Amino acid sequence: MCPHWLLRFSLSTLLFLHGQATYSLPFAAQRFAVDALHNLYIWAPAERALYKFWAPTYDSVIRVGGVPGAEGFLEASSLSPVGNQQLYLLDAAAQKISLLGTNLQPLQELSYADLPEEVQRYYPSLLAAGSATELYLLLRETQEVVKIDPFGRVLLRFGGKVYGPGRIQGAAHLYAEGEKVTVVDTAARKIHFYDRWGNFLQSQPFPPEATMGKAFGEGWVFWRETQLWWETPESTSDYTTPAPIQDVWVRGKRLYWLAQGQWGWLPLP
Repeated sequence: MCPHWLLRFSLSTLLFLHGQATYSLPFAAQRFAVDALHNLYIWAPAERALYKFWAPTYDSVIRVGGVPGAEGFLEASSLSPVGNQQLYLLDAAAQKISLLGTNLQPLQELSYADLPEEVQRYYPSLLAAGSATELYLLLRETQEVVKIDPFGRVLLRFGGKVYGPGRIQGAAHLYAEGEKVTVVDTAARKIHFYDRWGNFLQSQPFPPEATMGKAFGEGWVFWRETQLWWETPESTSDYTTPAPIQDVWVRGKRLYWLAQGQWGWLPLP
């Protein structure tokens, strides 16, 4: 744990323009997540550290990780906010799932060795936390989604490389919200939608120009370099960011984007 719980630094770029905001980061970022209160969790791979930026001004920061040990991480393969400012972090390299509290303190840890053999041997590589304490794991070897309870017991499994509706060829992101689970399949260039019982609902293809996408309860977003396309069943909006996009997240009426040394948000229609 960082010896100083609270770190403050000067954000070199802070622009509020037509309801938008852009911030500079003092480190290179790779992926992030935004919780229900709009706090940000950002993974810094070079430091092997996780930062939490507190809403609403984002000038208060705490950090965890950065060194080997019980509170250290090798990789944040997935970040999934849940409940009252808690966060699940899947560290596929260290083969463990950590539940972190409000101040990023460790609350619970589930090792791959604690999972059923049918799950651990196919190597969980992505995670999403559901709304009823359940967890969804994407298995790298089979491309199946396994639904487990907080103790690691398997509840159901779906998707996978088998032929048929909802087949997953190469998953890059897993997300659960409300009654839906979504899988971003970059090999098939589609976002697959399932209900929380694993029934396949539909697929949304990538636009021809997009290289990556994600789906949220409010809609889905695709991007390529500095271009963003936000889509709902009713409309489509285009955005441009000041730096090539690493990751995106949607909360309420804000579309958050992350670049290596910057992040910001844009207002949704």
